[in-house]
Amino acid sequence: MRGKFNTLIRTDSPITDSDKVSISDDPAQGVFTVTMRGLETGDTGDYYCAVETEGPRTHDDTAALHITVTADAGVPYVVNATVTGQIGGEVSVQCRYGNPYRSRQKQWCRSGDWSSCQTAGSPGTAGHGSVLITDHTAEGLFSVTVSGLRPEDQGWYWCDISDQQLPVYLKVTEGKDQQYLA
Repeated sequence: MRGKFNTLIRTDSPITDSDKVSISDDPAQGVFTVTMRGLETGDTGDYYCAVETEGPRTHDDTAALHITVTADAGVPYVVNATVTGQIGGEVSVQCRYGNPYRSRQKQWCRSGDWSSCQTAGSPGTAGHGSVLITDHTAEGLFSVTVSGLRPEDQGWYWCDISDQQLPVYLKVTEGKDQQYLA
């Protein structure tokens, strides 16, 4: 879609007058992330993510989305959208949800690879690490623990709760006295 946009934020000028919107770009993964904070019902509306490949303000590739802001605390969210762990160590991700999602399927997926999805209650592997997914329905929390981290585990993942995909970036670092041996 080409047209006139009211630009909220750009990767080439990520500083805004408002702390409500921020952006991060990960060209290696082919992903940019826009975070909107402190949303109010008046922020409900149509938004567009746009990529410029042919020059400034050309909006060569766009994706439209409709955001509905409600007072419902049951909407799923990720406690920390970026987690960091050391090689050989583990990380935990907490995905929260409300009553409408208690009986729905929960999954952990590597971004761009839906065949990698693992369902809550069934331990498995992600990359070279092992994954444990536990659904704590009474608390409205589904937790994912990835252990045995290796550098290739770094990247984007999804907490998938029914029709909601919540992005999580997993960063893998070397420990203080640790070296990675292939």
